[in-house]
Amino acid sequence: MTHEDADRLLARIGLTRVCDVDLLVFFARHPRALLTSESLAGFLGYELKQIADSLEVLMAAGLLTRTQTPAHAARMYVFAPDATSGDWLPSLLGLASTREGRLALRSGLRMKRTATDDRQRGKSNSMMKPGPRRIVASPKPRTGTE
Repeated sequence: MTHEDADRLLARIGLTRVCDVDLLVFFARHPRALLTSESLAGFLGYELKQIADSLEVLMAAGLLTRTQTPAHAARMYVFAPDATSGDWLPSLLGLASTREGRLALRSGLRMKRTATDDRQRGKSNSMMKPGPRRIVASPKPRTGTE
């Protein structure tokens, strides 16, 4: 699969971050999981905020449900893609199962993210000059004769 194929697949799905894809693959492999968000962050190697944002994306897409367990801080996550995801999910999981495919997906997501960030910043920020730099001198070390 080429980078263009990965880009088309990602555009169709609506995933925008590498963490989104990694979390999707995690839940496809573990369709029922009782975990805390902190555990997910530790397993996948992302910041807690990134995990929370990606969980929201997957739940908004209808791919994942989450229920709170009253007795535990952990939540039950159930990966339950609907019938509309049947055509793209095997392609994505097949792509993510190889090193080359994961690299293509990551590259596509990073390029897409950079283009989005550039558009959001607009020309006004790109024309701004950096401000003056402050140089802070470190204090002189004390000697015992002072």
